[in-house]
Order: sequence, then C-alpha cells, then structure tokens
Amino acid sequence: MRKGNKRKIDYLYSLLKLKWVFLGIVLYFYGFMLKNEIFGSATELKLSFNNWDITLRVMNDLYLIVFFVVPLVVFNSIKSTLVDFDYQVLIRLGSFKKWIYHSLIQFWFRSFPVLLVWCFMSFFLTIGFPYESTWSGIGKSDYVTNTLHVLVNLYEAPLLAFIAQVILLILSFSLLHLFIAIFYVVTRNKNLVFAVCAFVFISTIIGFKLLPKELSFLSPATYFSIAKAANTFDVAIIEHLVVVVLLLIIILYLQVIDINNKNFKKLIIPYTPIIIYFILCVTAIFTSANSLKAVPEASVWDIAVKALQGTSSENFMYLSFFNYSIIYFGFLYFVQVFLSNEVGDLGYYKIIRYQSLFTWFWSWLKNLLLMNLVFLISIILISFLSALLFDINISLNVSLLKSPLNQIIYHFLVNGFFQLCFYTLVAFILAWINKESIYGVLLIGILMVLMLPGFNVREVLPVGLNGFAYLANSSPFYITIVLLVMNAIAILIINILFRKSTVI
Repeated sequence: MRKGNKRKIDYLYSLLKLKWVFLGIVLYFYGFMLKNEIFGSATELKLSFNNWDITLRVMNDLYLIVFFVVPLVVFNSIKSTLVDFDYQVLIRLGSFKKWIYHSLIQFWFRSFPVLLVWCFMSFFLTIGFPYESTWSGIGKSDYVTNTLHVLVNLYEAPLLAFIAQVILLILSFSLLHLFIAIFYVVTRNKNLVFAVCAFVFISTIIGFKLLPKELSFLSPATYFSIAKAANTFDVAIIEHLVVVVLLLIIILYLQVIDINNKNFKKLIIPYTPIIIYFILCVTAIFTSANSLKAVPEASVWDIAVKALQGTSSENFMYLSFFNYSIIYFGFLYFVQVFLSNEVGDLGYYKIIRYQSLFTWFWSWLKNLLLMNLVFLISIILISFLSALLFDINISLNVSLLKSPLNQIIYHFLVNGFFQLCFYTLVAFILAWINKESIYGVLLIGILMVLMLPGFNVREVLPVGLNGFAYLANSSPFYITIVLLVMNAIAILIINILFRKSTVI
C-alpha cells in the first residue's frame, strides 16, 4: 500500500519537472500569437469572440500538432518501446501481448503530462476573453485563418468539440504507440523502428500540406484534429470510428502475436497480396465517395461511376486510369496467378481424370466466371458502404452520366462480366503458350498501355470497354457486341491450341 502511494507521489512530483514548465512556455507563446490573431480578426470583422475560440484553436492547430506535439509523442513512444524494453520484464509479464500493453501504460505515463499541459494552456490563454458556452461570431465565420467554422455545424456546443478533440488525441496517440511497439516486437530492429517513425512524421507533413481534400483521409494529420477531420469527412465522429476500428484490428492481432513467428508468417504471408489489393480497392472507391460528398445530388451509383470511370480516347484522367487499373487489372493479376498454377499442375493424371482438355478447361472456368460475378457485386456493396460512411444518398439517381440507370446497371454487370471473361481467356492463352508468370505481368502492362489515349479510337480493342467513360459517346449494346465477338475469337484460339496440343 505504501509502495503504491509512493509511486503516485513520485509521479506527481515528476509533473512539476522543469521540462513541463518549458513545454508550457512554448505552448503559451504560440497560443498568444493565435490569441492576437483571433482578437485582430474579430475587431476587423466586428464579430464577437469568446474563450472557446482560443481553446479550440490551440487544441486543433495543425502546425502545433504536426511540428511540435507529434514529435514529442513519437519520442515518448520510442522511449517506452526501445529504451524500456527489458527481457526480465518480458519474462515477468509472460508474453509479448502483455508487454505491449505494459509499454502502452508507460507511454501514457510520459505523454499524459503533454496532453495535460496542452489542455491547461488552452484554458489559461482564455484570460481576457469573454466566457460563454456557445459558438462566437468569429467562430462561425469562414475567414481565411479560422479553422473552426466547420465544427459549428457538427457540434452543438464548443464544449462537445473540445471533448471530442481530447478523445481523438487519446485514441490516435494510443494507436500510434501500439503500432510502433508491435512493429518493434515483430522486427526486433531499432533502425527499422526509427525509419517507421520518420515515415509517420513525414507522411503527416505531406498529408497536411500536399494531399488534396479527396485523399486527405489517408493523412495521419486528419486523425489528430477534429477540425481537419471535419474538412475531410463533413460528418462528426467518423475520424473516431476509423481510429477505433484500427485499434480493434490491432487488439485482434495482439491475440496471436505470441504465436511462433515462422508459423504465423506461413499463415499470413500467402494472403498478404490479397489484403493489400483489398485495401487499394477500398481506398479507390472511398476516394471517389469522398470527392462526391459535397455534391447534393450524388448517389451510390455515382460512386461506382466515379471509381470505375476508366478511360476512353476522348476522356482520360490519371486518377480514373489508376482506379481502373487497381480494381480490374489487380483482379486479373490473381486470375493470372491461378491460371499459371492450374496450367503448371496439368499432367497425364488430370487428363485421364477429366478425359479431355475441354472438360478440364470448363471445370475451373465455371468457377472463375462465378468469381467474376461475385467480384462485380462486391464492388457495388463497397460502394453502398462508402455511401453510408460519407453520408451520400442511397438512391437510384445518377448525376455523372446522362445514360438511363438501367443502361448503367446493364453496362456494369453485363459488359463488366464479358470484359472480365475476355481478360481471363487472354490470360489463359498466354499461360498455355508460356508458363512463365512474368508474362502475366507483361500482359497487364500491355493492357494498361492500350488504355492510354490514341490506342482505342475506334472502340474495337476489348480493353477497358467496361469503363463508364465509354457510355458518354457509345451504346452499351455496341460494347456488348464487341466483347462477345472478341470472347468468341479467344475461345476459338483456345480450341485451336487444344487440338494442336501434344498433351491430349
């Protein structure tokens, strides 16, 4: 009991150390500049101001967060992870999972004073400002340097915004430390940990200054400030939910972190490309949804149209090109890997089992065709999810295209299916002719080149025809005819290859 009381007293004494006084002085002088700026703007615009203007500005100022607070927090995380790592403590705790939770506690012992001094100075700087419980006139205005006006429509009272900011900081800082601690446990390499910390800091700066609004949800800075998040999502609490979901994923991962690394790698590594591909697809669709949230008439089908717009000879945009390449050619890559394995495993045993190459061909092709349909439906489901997250109408209206909705759905499902079928057949032909997997990657590269402007002016090359960009000047039924003809030609080539094969 006495030992516990002594620890509490020692911790209270540590809060009075000179370094926290220095931290308070730095925050005071920076906050004082913000205070003068608020007072000057309010006087110039003849608007009211109150205590919450300076409190919330200090707590949400991204220059202060990115260039001062985040480095302090990262330093505390490194110290709690690398400096305090002790095998005796690890043995006493009994597992890496418990040690990571222990390091999180140590991290907050070091970082809580930072948050405490930060909050204290944000209130201390209100001296001389009127005290109110509502939003001020200057807080509601959208003058150039005011970063708080976006919060007025999301939070009924400034106090709620302050509480939301503190909660977000606690969640985000905890997530940051857990990520660093887990990375060290998995790699046991201090230099890699330093590199990751540098990457976090640099990506925070880049995301803060360079990323457009449509991609700002990828920036770590978005999850350190509710004002920045409000500009990104236009909906309250979304940033909290994102961080909570990531924390839950980490907590689930911690349940298996003590499994033998070799066995764990054998379990996880085969699925890593699929996980990366899924994340890229979700990012592409969410980015499209984020760019449409300010359009009142936008709907869930507009998200699909935006994400899967693709390119045509008259309509080319790099973002649409990369979105199409990630979603469709990424899927083709996994199809190509499957086909390479299937063709590579073909032997006389399978020929005897299936009695003919055509029977063997259909045995796996029907499964791939079903996967094509599942893939297309999954894209729509993710689009619906993104519409819910970004508060976009779930309706049957389409504002980005003049084509009727029934033609848009037809183009997406029917032409999308035939386009994927053609990609599959071409990938099989290449795998049958040459079993080297590098040619599959080369095929994807050629298909991407053929999507560039100038290659498909007549719209007869069966590449990217399922992109919505072609609906601007072409009939979806014409595209269906082109794809059917090309699929028929591909099947004819496969038939010729099978009949000339010496495997039969």
